[in-house]
Amino acid sequence: MANTLITPTIVARESLIALENNMVMGNLVHRDFSKEFSRVGATVLARKPSTFTATAVASTSTVAVQNLTESSVAVVLDNLLDVSVELTSYELSLDIVDFQEEVAQPMMRAIAQKVDTLLTALYVNIAGHTDVSSTPAVTDIAELGAQLNLQKAPLDQRRAILCPVTHARYVGLDSFLHAEKRGGEKIAIKEAEIGRVLGMDFYIDQNIVYYDSGIADTAGAMTGAATAGQSTITIDALTASEVIAAGDVMKVVGSDKGYLITTGGTVSAGGTAASLVISPALDRATLDNAVVTFQSDGDQNLAFHKNCFALVSAPLEPPLGGAKAAVASYNGLSCRVVYDYNITNKKNQLSIDFLCGVKTLDKDLAARLIDSQ
Repeated sequence: MANTLITPTIVARESLIALENNMVMGNLVHRDFSKEFSRVGATVLARKPSTFTATAVASTSTVAVQNLTESSVAVVLDNLLDVSVELTSYELSLDIVDFQEEVAQPMMRAIAQKVDTLLTALYVNIAGHTDVSSTPAVTDIAELGAQLNLQKAPLDQRRAILCPVTHARYVGLDSFLHAEKRGGEKIAIKEAEIGRVLGMDFYIDQNIVYYDSGIADTAGAMTGAATAGQSTITIDALTASEVIAAGDVMKVVGSDKGYLITTGGTVSAGGTAASLVISPALDRATLDNAVVTFQSDGDQNLAFHKNCFALVSAPLEPPLGGAKAAVASYNGLSCRVVYDYNITNKKNQLSIDFLCGVKTLDKDLAARLIDSQ
């Protein structure tokens, strides 16, 4: 009979394929897999791509040999994502195709959406930014690429994700209408793929986060001149009692880069000044009263190099006891499937869970495209 074929092992394997097919952001970032840890809150050392430094060598100098060492970064596996359902005897009698379509795939879509939300929420670490123009144009995308260039992000493996509303603003432009005709990276994402525009592969992601900055007055001014390399600045000419929070971003006339507020401040009652700590430090000296522009609320679309963010997953141990269970791993992902029976209501139960952690590896490899229209 059909139900004898629907084992936890089959469900686990098919569910992982469904998870990968439904993730967008999760397929675009650096992915790592750890076999050593399988408990919530465990910290693992995820492999980080190697970096090197080029040095100028004079004719009389000795070449400095650099070691090929694989660096790592600590990632906390603090997200145990679970979807559990009750199944009737009829539902268990479905064949494998129907079971995957009607039960397993919807469960994995929910987990995929949560994974994407965890990853897109990492925008709070990103300083580089530009905004969607009141009349969206391809120059917005050029400016987005410029932010990555200013931050010296590699030119290859650049990806960008747009929320549905932002996608709708740009989709009518010729550059996007014909984007699918340009060659790009082949990634296991089908329906979300938009195409390649100005050196970036674009995708639509329904799980992009909206940020409420809380800033009403977005224009201020530098209090006094600032030097290159300065990371603590004072802003004035803002509304009294305005709160500038960590996670807000700003630009200042005299510098083309974006800056992230790491320590916020409140404008004094007279509207005169707020002391802020920014990252990165100012790349250029700025003048007294140089105009400072803060970004207001908006959808936080992202452009990034693959190695900016990491998704790390680990296999969970099968439960103790008599429940049927299987753990499957595929392409850097792992999930656990557990079957059980509730004798109280005489129903079968199916649980699928996924243990993961997310991390920003290098904040200079991404920039925000903020849609506040």
